[in-house]
Amino acid sequence: MTYRDDKQDARKSAPDAGVPEVYDPVAKTLHWGMALAMGAMVCLGLYMQAQPVSMATFHLFDFHKALGLTLLVLAVLRLAWRRFHGAPPMLTEGTKPWELALAKLVHVLLYGLMIAIPIIGWLGASASGLPMTYFGLAPIPAIVGASESFQDLAFSLHRYAVWLLILAVGLHVAGALKRHLKVGDETLYRMLPFGMALSGRRNAVAEKKS
Repeated sequence: MTYRDDKQDARKSAPDAGVPEVYDPVAKTLHWGMALAMGAMVCLGLYMQAQPVSMATFHLFDFHKALGLTLLVLAVLRLAWRRFHGAPPMLTEGTKPWELALAKLVHVLLYGLMIAIPIIGWLGASASGLPMTYFGLAPIPAIVGASESFQDLAFSLHRYAVWLLILAVGLHVAGALKRHLKVGDETLYRMLPFGMALSGRRNAVAEKKS
């Protein structure tokens, strides 16, 4: 191999200028915080549907709406942070073309649904004609007029979108676990709170054993 070949290989393996190699603390906080909140929202939604009509149930729905709007704002902030701060490049070693295409589709679905689901829910809640408040602190404005048919349509779309989100999250988790357990790369470690430290310790132990 010539000196020129060595330089070309070094350029190919070096990260692009300005592209981070790991996720930063803000991205990690938004990722895990939103993951926990979305899980709580799904559980709360299933619980509310099984409850009889009462003031207690109304307050649960009101809390659900307020938390949904909070997640909408956080999703927009998360996209903006990713856009302006950047994100590590996807690790693709050992990835088949269809797996790469599926990973990209799931990624788009996750971000799209995190924004679409609360908006659809807001539309349905507005169409119900019932008052909405942001955790009891301020009224939430209706964005459409009262309409029972539109309310039913919006809430149906809301439910389907939530199940699609659950499917996308499942595929996302399965992909991360596959990269971690089968391929053994840094995909999962880069998003864990102390992931890279754990990865370094793992590599050090592996080197000692070898």
